[in-house]
Amino acid sequence: MSHRRLPPLNALRAFEAAARHGSFSRAAEELHVTHAAVSHQVRALEEEAGVAFFRRTGRAVELTDAGRALLPVLSQALDQIAEGWVQALGEEGGPLTVSVEPSFAARWLVLRLGKFYRAHPEIELRLLPSAEVTDFERQNVDLGIRYGLGGWTDVIAEKLFEATVYPVCSPLLIDPKKPIRAPEDLRHYPLLHEETMGHWLQWLEAAGVKNPKWAARGPLFIEASLALQAAAAGQGVALANDALAMTDLAEGRLMRLFDLEVPDEEAYWLVYPKRSARKPKVQAFRAWIREEAGLLPAEIAGLKPDIKARARPKAPAHEPVGAPPQDRRDR
Repeated sequence: MSHRRLPPLNALRAFEAAARHGSFSRAAEELHVTHAAVSHQVRALEEEAGVAFFRRTGRAVELTDAGRALLPVLSQALDQIAEGWVQALGEEGGPLTVSVEPSFAARWLVLRLGKFYRAHPEIELRLLPSAEVTDFERQNVDLGIRYGLGGWTDVIAEKLFEATVYPVCSPLLIDPKKPIRAPEDLRHYPLLHEETMGHWLQWLEAAGVKNPKWAARGPLFIEASLALQAAAAGQGVALANDALAMTDLAEGRLMRLFDLEVPDEEAYWLVYPKRSARKPKVQAFRAWIREEAGLLPAEIAGLKPDIKARARPKAPAHEPVGAPPQDRRDR
């Protein structure tokens, strides 16, 4: 085999990180070095090649034609090196680490994991409940389940299902002297808010309630699961979506008050870095959660890993779906 003529690998890593982020500072953070070190490595690479890969305008940098040509080739090569390293160390057989939004983890995901374990006893699953956006470059995480608007950079994002919200409360909350027959009747009860009062104002406006100044009354929770737990304990009326509330609705701890639901701009997404897409354990989890979310298998649906899909959350097979019979409606 002929001798390979390669530039310094540290310089290649510095260039690839800086080009991918469009920033020497963010590249330095990723590589745990100084801004000056990244700049030095990039300059050394440019001197080795005899061409400029970046145009420097003040603090900003942008790729030249040579830099744009080099970036995709180099990113792919580094991804392959990383995958080969993992396989050589036998880490492919290690845990499958999934970062997941805490409320979704507690109220949807863990209720279904028994099916995943039975289907894939060879995979050790490690859940990291976190509301923070996972940095796949720094953290040893294979996949993430996020609640948001999408549009994240440097990851493949597939929409699992969208969410719509509607009022729920404990059957024990309602005072017979203050029945809830119309949305305006909610003024007699505390409203439980998740992070912001905006969702309640949006729902009340859609319900035709004018100027509901009383909507601000009630506690504020940082997670949806806490608001729903408080509602089940009879502390007030919360807004819920199917993914988080279906079990409490089915088992009678919560009841749905009105048919009206309003769409939430945010949705649940399965996200993962491109380098993880070919890992068998990632493929197994992706196929399983798509099925649980009520989506067709990606191969049948004709989806590539980076194409978004829509579905409604699906209840576990052992549980009835939806609200109590008096509140059930066609989906």
